Amino acid sequence: MTILRCSSGLDLADKSAERWEEWLKRLSLCFVEIALSESLHADEELCDFLDLDEDSLELLETNFVRLPFPAYPIGEETRWFLGQDVLVRDDDGAAILARGRTREAIDRVRDLIPGDWLNDCR
Repeated sequence: MTILRCSSGLDLADKSAERWEEWLKRLSLCFVEIALSESLHADEELCDFLDLDEDSLELLETNFVRLPFPAYPIGEETRWFLGQDVLVRDDDGAAILARGRTREAIDRVRDLIPGDWLNDCR
């Protein structure tokens, strides 16, 4: 079963303006993706956000293991990575979102990929 999503991102009053496109091929993958994505937006103390540059992207790829998540639709380059007690998502090379199991784990990500992290108050 192919799962569809509204590419306009909204439930529009004018239904003819909505465009539906394929998202992921299996419902179970959609549930995994939703659970992983939602975990990145939980507790601010354990989650963080960084705008990426080329050096940061290289550090991400060097220091973390890419998870074998199926490809997203064309034009959407989301990649998932795993590190010691952390989950990291690369959103099309533009930004990363990270979630640590502990404060020390999220701080390790911040140290491995230096930058202006949104929630880093150290």
